[in-house]
Amino acid sequence: MTDDTVNPTSTPGADLGSVGGFSRRGFLIGTGAVAGAAALAACGSSSSKSSSKTTTTKKAAGTTSTAAAGGAGGDLATAAFAASLEVLAVNTYKAALAAATANKLGPVPAAGANFVQTAITQHSAALDKWNGVLSAAGKPAVTAPDAKLNATVQTEFAKVTDFGGAAKLALQLEQIAAATYQNAVASLTGKDAIQLAGSIQIVDMQHQAILNYVLGMYPVPDTFAKTDMAASPS
Repeated sequence: MTDDTVNPTSTPGADLGSVGGFSRRGFLIGTGAVAGAAALAACGSSSSKSSSKTTTTKKAAGTTSTAAAGGAGGDLATAAFAASLEVLAVNTYKAALAAATANKLGPVPAAGANFVQTAITQHSAALDKWNGVLSAAGKPAVTAPDAKLNATVQTEFAKVTDFGGAAKLALQLEQIAAATYQNAVASLTGKDAIQLAGSIQIVDMQHQAILNYVLGMYPVPDTFAKTDMAASPS
């Protein structure tokens, strides 16, 4: 991989249709499905069943509102788990970049390499934001990924042999992250935490669109975001 292949200043997704003579269709040549990738999706969707319960509280004029059980404590638990997802994303993208740099993933389009660099930067920034929330509340910063999801990702990443396989695994992670954030918006109680989760969720959806496109799949998302792949702590 040459230096211009991993130029992080280029716009992610630019010229994805044809980069250096590499067409979108050509991107798929020699790219097999990641065996067991569905296991990661199952890991996310099954763990969502243990998401925090909600309680209904009375407000003025007889209205009601739904808040996460534990109030601020629940928000901090969500922040910690969100941070663990960001650690996992950063680690996985960095592992993919290292493998590509070591020529272990075969041909890598410049736009694909640029996207990986940008994704690392954006997930790192999201991690810093969540750890800032925790630090402000006197809680320790999160530096390790969720154990259950990490174990599944490590198993699947060991099977990756090309950039297409790495992209498919990254897509699974982005789908789980976006669904988790979408789910969190309904349970968070603090305005700042809700806005932070929402602002990150939309970026994860953008990541999905780019990954879908380079994999030759329809990039436009569904009309409404889903939460069926949302994850919760191990």
